[in-house]
Amino acid sequence: MSGTVRALETPMMRQYLAIKAQHPNAIVFYRMGDFYEMFLADAELAAPLLDIALTTRDKGKPDAVPMCGVPVHAADGYIQQLTERGYRVAVCEQVEDPKTAVGRGPVRRAVVEVITPGLAGDVCSVDGAREVAVAALEWKSVRGAWGLAALDVSTGDFRATQIAGGETEAGPPRALCEELARIAPRELLVLAELPETARRQIKTLLPEVALSSVAGASFEPEQAPAEPDGFERKATDAAARAAAALLSFLVAHQPFALPHIARLRRYPLSESMVLDAATRAHLELFENAEDRGRRGTLFERIDAAVTPLGSRRLMRWLAYPLLDLKLLHARQAAVVFLAENDRLRARLRAALRGVRDLERLLSRAARPGATPRDVAQLRASLQALPGVAEAMNDTDGEGRPELAAAPPSLPVPPAVPEVSELLAAALIDDPPVIPRGSRGANETGYIREGFHAELDGVRKNACKGREWITGLEARERSATGIPSLKVRFHPVHGYALEITKANLERVPGHYERKQTLANAERFTTPELREAETQVLGARERAALLEREIFERVRQSALECAPAIRRSAEAVAHVDALAALAEVARRDGWVQPTVDDSECLEIRGGRHPVIEPLVALQGGDGFVPNDTDLAPERTPILVLTGPNMSGKSTYLRQVALIVLLAQMGSFVPAESARVGLVDRVFTRVGAADRLARGDSTFMVEMRETADILHQASHRSLVILDEIGRGTSTYDGLSIAWAVIEYLHDTPGLRPRTLFATHYHEIVELARTRAGIENAHFEAREWHDEVIFLRRLVPGGASRSYGIQVARLAGLPAAVVRRAQAILTQLEGKELAQGAPLPPPAAQGSTADVQLGLFAGRALGAAETRALSALRACDPERMTPIEALLELKRIAESLKEKA
Repeated sequence: MSGTVRALETPMMRQYLAIKAQHPNAIVFYRMGDFYEMFLADAELAAPLLDIALTTRDKGKPDAVPMCGVPVHAADGYIQQLTERGYRVAVCEQVEDPKTAVGRGPVRRAVVEVITPGLAGDVCSVDGAREVAVAALEWKSVRGAWGLAALDVSTGDFRATQIAGGETEAGPPRALCEELARIAPRELLVLAELPETARRQIKTLLPEVALSSVAGASFEPEQAPAEPDGFERKATDAAARAAAALLSFLVAHQPFALPHIARLRRYPLSESMVLDAATRAHLELFENAEDRGRRGTLFERIDAAVTPLGSRRLMRWLAYPLLDLKLLHARQAAVVFLAENDRLRARLRAALRGVRDLERLLSRAARPGATPRDVAQLRASLQALPGVAEAMNDTDGEGRPELAAAPPSLPVPPAVPEVSELLAAALIDDPPVIPRGSRGANETGYIREGFHAELDGVRKNACKGREWITGLEARERSATGIPSLKVRFHPVHGYALEITKANLERVPGHYERKQTLANAERFTTPELREAETQVLGARERAALLEREIFERVRQSALECAPAIRRSAEAVAHVDALAALAEVARRDGWVQPTVDDSECLEIRGGRHPVIEPLVALQGGDGFVPNDTDLAPERTPILVLTGPNMSGKSTYLRQVALIVLLAQMGSFVPAESARVGLVDRVFTRVGAADRLARGDSTFMVEMRETADILHQASHRSLVILDEIGRGTSTYDGLSIAWAVIEYLHDTPGLRPRTLFATHYHEIVELARTRAGIENAHFEAREWHDEVIFLRRLVPGGASRSYGIQVARLAGLPAAVVRRAQAILTQLEGKELAQGAPLPPPAAQGSTADVQLGLFAGRALGAAETRALSALRACDPERMTPIEALLELKRIAESLKEKA
């Protein structure tokens, strides 16, 4: 037998290998004292990922086993690093006191939880505003529908939906992919037999998601290990199958969390606006384009919540703007009430600050490694709930309850006195920090005196023993005549009488030598041993009792988890409403009218994110602009004008105002009327996906194609510079055709803002009544361009690109040469293959726009045909005469060709 095999046959390694065999797909954190150790392949994998030393047991011997470890007190950070890279971690704890295992093999150990990318471990290290979701996808179409379920185990939020549609060559329905991208789970459960092509599709859609394969039986609702409210084992629909897979996964990895999944919430996608990934990115709703952070996003702008609960609720509302007018108006009514009652809102927000993250604190308290401090933090939030209710039920100056006029959509968060009173009675005000899974005798003192009679008695005995030992030093000094004698305590050797070596000849004969030091020796006596046994035994008994008492108290609190979650739900709702009201009052926003029409009327609209930035920078302030789009008048507005004039800002501000209105918020405008928008589509900016083989222009075209295929007459379409990624004529032709399609397709005509530098497109307004032109005003002054930021009717004829290039800092020689070339091009178009024009004289200008159909000189026959066309008068010709004349002109051109 080789040396390595012998090393693996030790009792401890046999225990480790048995545990590892139960969790082959996880990195096992094996508890040994104050460290979690990893062995063999786990150690070789984790060491470089965690940047820790890889060593071996019995270093230098042929049977050395690779190992590495992390301190218990720092384990959560290391676990998070691994799960963020897509790995699972099985936390294996010592589940008995090492003293009880002496002489009968290694301490008994067991895996108490498995932390995966989607099942968070240390939830308090997670961004409070973001969800941490694990999702399950019923990929195979069930009765023409697809199932998707998501669970945030850190909050207990459990929801499921299904999307109609059969499988196509491109995979599942697009709506399913969009919802999956909107949830953005950290981990996705799929069938083990899912085809590789489907896996690639998912990774393309969600590059950072961890795919976890599960058996098909997990998707059977009848085999689900639990039945929370809203879930039925007899259900056969796709949503129920996806939810069943999540329940099975949770039981297999974190069974302690299952009782706290209060209910399954089914939600149809038809109740909220669809926001695809491109729109969320282009509008920078949650992440900015610069560093994917929150700075400069719409969410940052409206997140005035004072609790993480409120922030998460605001993020959910923004991700799912409402389509149900009844729900939307109810939410609006609550925001209006809070915005109009400044005193009530201020009291309410002050009271809410004490609640903290009630959902995640409850989740943390439910974990096996929960400490008294974790539960005390939960207690502090529960104790703040009565203050929230008191702030909401206070009276005005005349003694009337201010909340009496509040709408039903503004609930009062209920208190949970039975839990807060229990925890207040059981735990001291500030429990000590105790390492995860600690079972030592030193972790005592967190159960409040007077809560448990037996514990008080044990503590009293220990106190008496300590008092006797404290007086021992004075008594022994007097009896021995050694003034430097001291009573010492060592965690391993216990209590002893310490005497320096200079006084050893004065040591009494009944002293028993216990320990020798460099400059002193330590002794004990029969009386000291008896007192030591009393004190240490009482301390160990107290520690054991405190652990037992704490566990009973914790379980009693967790039995009230549903009530705590209801309180957390109400706090989240109220805090989010108060945040929207606070932003509205602070920034002078107004309540929009949201109805079932297809109008979009905004007076004095402003960009919610850019306006405050402009104010910080000084200057003349943000310039507001109007919007008026309606199917019966002008559903499509073509915007032209110079670069830097404000087109892109205007496009985004209109879309953001619509989103704010349909999430129930006030909006930055003088007034606004928003007819329900089912989807907001945006095609703004330039980006490539080279890793997927898509150039900038290909990305642009794919996004444009998605819009044209999916838009409806209730959609809001925002298109900025379509066709700029290719040649001028190609791009112009595509842009022209896109507008025609949006306008001419029967039943379509969505409300559309179309910004372009192709000024020829303004001609469309002459032939189509549903298209109007507008541009942002600019003025030239001494060869400089001044942007007025005002949207005015009519098309623009210039883009002032060279002036903007000068402002950007292009070298003067480049600017002069560009101006010379532009002058030549405006004066006469270049024939294909012709040399570039020579430098033109400084100051030469022309106002002629580059022609659409020019390209070569006309021949004689073409000139005559053009003259014949000009001579025609369609108003005086019958249809037959017009056709005959057209036939004659065409035949004359063919003869000369």
